[in-house]
Amino acid sequence: MKFRPKLRQAWIKALILSLFAVGLNLLKIDLLFDFRLLLGSSLAILALLLLGNLGLVVGLSASLMAWKICGNPWCGLSSMVELLWLWAYLNYFGNKEESRSDGRIIIAVILFWIVIGIPAAFLFFGVFNNLDPTKVLLLVSRQALNGSICTTLGFGLYLLIRMVRVPDDRSQAIPIHGLTFAVVMASVMIPSLILVTLSSTKLVQARLLAKADQLEMFAKEVAIVPIDEVPKIVDSLRKSGSLVEFERSFGSERSQYFQSNPELLKTLSQTHAPDIDRALQLKGMELLTSKHPAPKMNRQMSSYWKLDLAQISMGEDSLLDAADGRPDVIVVEPAKALLQQLQAQSNRSIGMLSWSMIFAILASEMLARLMAKQLNLDDLQISAQPESTTNLDKRRLQQQSSSPPGQVKIGKIRELNQMINLLNERQSQINRLKADLQSASLRLKSSRAEIDVLTTVDPLTGCFNQHELYRRLDFELQRSNRDQSDLSCLCIEVDHLNQIRNSYGSTMADQVLIEVGAEIQARARTTDCLCRSGDTEFSLVLPMCSAKAAEGLAQEFHQAIKTRVVKHEDQQISVTISIGISCLRRGNDDSESLIHRAQNALYRAKIEGRNRSVTV
Repeated sequence: MKFRPKLRQAWIKALILSLFAVGLNLLKIDLLFDFRLLLGSSLAILALLLLGNLGLVVGLSASLMAWKICGNPWCGLSSMVELLWLWAYLNYFGNKEESRSDGRIIIAVILFWIVIGIPAAFLFFGVFNNLDPTKVLLLVSRQALNGSICTTLGFGLYLLIRMVRVPDDRSQAIPIHGLTFAVVMASVMIPSLILVTLSSTKLVQARLLAKADQLEMFAKEVAIVPIDEVPKIVDSLRKSGSLVEFERSFGSERSQYFQSNPELLKTLSQTHAPDIDRALQLKGMELLTSKHPAPKMNRQMSSYWKLDLAQISMGEDSLLDAADGRPDVIVVEPAKALLQQLQAQSNRSIGMLSWSMIFAILASEMLARLMAKQLNLDDLQISAQPESTTNLDKRRLQQQSSSPPGQVKIGKIRELNQMINLLNERQSQINRLKADLQSASLRLKSSRAEIDVLTTVDPLTGCFNQHELYRRLDFELQRSNRDQSDLSCLCIEVDHLNQIRNSYGSTMADQVLIEVGAEIQARARTTDCLCRSGDTEFSLVLPMCSAKAAEGLAQEFHQAIKTRVVKHEDQQISVTISIGISCLRRGNDDSESLIHRAQNALYRAKIEGRNRSVTV
């Protein structure tokens, strides 16, 4: 059920193309003498490429109209068999999609005429109709050239529609082989058709003008001689073997009326009519063609040229005007010789076009193969690492629906799309590598930060370690000497911490250190640096801090620690601290000596009974 609307639309398209194909066949396009181009077949090829099997419906309509126009069943039959050959080629002799768009359908047409068309024509005309082989070859050449031209035009229209209609589906993009084939064919075929058509038209006009001048001169000669001398002209024509016949009349006087061959002239007036082909008509001269329903080629061979001198001289200041009393002359002559010359000339032009078509096909195939080979990216490694089919299909669908920033949009040529896909894959790889590098850089920075923490921070208390103590102390010492500012250092120890560890366990001892360090850090300035300098000790570097200010800060520490209760599980204890204070003696102290004096002061505080501060 869901396919019915699409099928209905396809049938509508096929019917519309059938109407246009019939109309194009009715359109009179004469490329060469006696060679009418039937463009309806080009729409049949287009329908075959676009609609598949429904293209045969369009081809049948075009073939029936070709039969009617040519008056010969061979034209319609050969056109339909040619289309069936192409249908079989597209469906059974290769990849269906590739065969439609690679341009080799034009080669398939040439193969049809070599394998089937020419042998069938000689069998149909030569054996059954006893037609001259030269005429058979001429007829086949015209049909083959018409088929090749229409196939090229139909294929070109198909590519044009594909380029306009399929902007998103990358799988339906045009292969470079088909595009190159069409461009080269058009580049060779169109100029060849124009040049050969123009030159052939000029030659036909020149031969017709020469024939018209010849007949006009003869008519004027007949018109100016007396009536009694006209039979002498007939005798001279018979002796020379000329086939020219004439009729001379003067007004309504029968005495001035003369026909060189009354029987022929009467027969022509009954069995022949002016040919509708404008290419064979000049002012005053026309081609009389048999009314018998025979092929046009046969009827033209029994045609006659007719020149009416009155029509040539009408309106001119001439001795032959009726008002001047001169007789009117009508001249007829068999047209077979001149038409054969024009047909021979047309045959040469068709031969030139055929050779140019063969050259165009060979050049198109060679250049198309070269371009396809140069742009063939199937063997290139697109991804740096193999991916699953599911992930690859998902990413391709994402690329088809929208192009991420920095990526090239998909075009209408298949090989270029492969190149664009490769570039986009490379860009995706670069983006992934950039993201990986950024992630690695962040991880490296994080690792460096962790290393810095591990190398500068005590993992238990979160204070700086002894290594950082000396680094910061050296830095503050240099600044103090440079700015002539004060610098103090405190060495702080938790009283009886080893006893607490022995009595309450190491976990309680660790909790004591954590809370003592947190209490000191909470009351220190942001510019101060608290470090854990030993198992039970802390050191505090106080930049721009005098001895008196350091002693006041130490008293705050004593009060805060003494009133703090350390709890762990169901146990709780109170602790005290001892503090040693040293101040910078400019010119005498370095970081080692400043720390050493603060440790000596701490030692004195412990000796004096703990829970106190000593300054040295």
